[in-house]
Amino acid sequence: MLDISFRIKGQGEFILIPVVSKEIDCEYEFVEEELQSQEKTETDYKNIVKMPAELKDYLPASYDIIGEVIIIKLDEELQEYRNEIGNALLKVHPNISTVAEDRGVKGELRVRDLNIIAGKDKTETMHTEHGVRLLLDPAYVYFNPRLATERHRITSLVKDDEIVVDMFAGVGPYSVMIAKYAKPKIVFSMDLNPYAIDYLKRNIEINKVENIIPLEGDSAAMIHDLPPADRIIMNLPHSAHEFFYDALTCLNPGGTIHFYTICERDSLDSIFAKLSMQARSMGSKITIDRLEELKTYSPTMSVYSADIRFSDLDLVDDW
Repeated sequence: MLDISFRIKGQGEFILIPVVSKEIDCEYEFVEEELQSQEKTETDYKNIVKMPAELKDYLPASYDIIGEVIIIKLDEELQEYRNEIGNALLKVHPNISTVAEDRGVKGELRVRDLNIIAGKDKTETMHTEHGVRLLLDPAYVYFNPRLATERHRITSLVKDDEIVVDMFAGVGPYSVMIAKYAKPKIVFSMDLNPYAIDYLKRNIEINKVENIIPLEGDSAAMIHDLPPADRIIMNLPHSAHEFFYDALTCLNPGGTIHFYTICERDSLDSIFAKLSMQARSMGSKITIDRLEELKTYSPTMSVYSADIRFSDLDLVDDW
């Protein structure tokens, strides 16, 4: 119906809309008018990147957008053309200022090893999700923009006056959203990364939220100095299971742990069986209220989210 090769034009109190044919059943008058042409805007970087056609099958279908920064993983076959790929991404994303290649994680803090391939030599950026503004630098802190919906879901579950512990808080995407949209009594936000804690403190100010206490250090040790929690967030998929017992010992009966793990689908039963054994060793039990596959991590593994309720041993397991 619409002819997108021409621009819409205002004319007095009328709007002239280009159409491909007069053979349209509508109540409006058809007129002939010269309109300004417009080029079709390309939205897929694969169509404009300058590289051999036989290599385009290796181009990633997805990448992360964090504020004004794109982070993309590239196979070895694409390394010779990484700058061309970066420039193509800048062209189809006019609001992006930097494109960086993700070369994996590095160091004890498991932050991304980033190599800028196009745009500005700057990775600090302001990311916005669900009205929450987060200042961060993905070269120094880990942040996953693909969990925005999950963070909003967790926030919606927080009841008034809950004590919430965010064991691996990072720059505060869970903590700040909870403080902004829910009414917790307090949120204890922990992280081992000093850069993350610094950004967390700044994000608390940026979003003008209260009731968040940032804590830098080993969460497994620090959590034992806190009052019993009603809700604990364990967003550390590679190793959350190593901290599960510490979290359980600090959770109120009836409380919930939001547990994240990376594994193969057929490994889930084994993982939750081990978690259940830890609970039973304390004379308690866990119930898996909700389990969801959040995203694929590799051809054989995915990231899973589980809402785990902690309760008395005399109830029946359900997972």
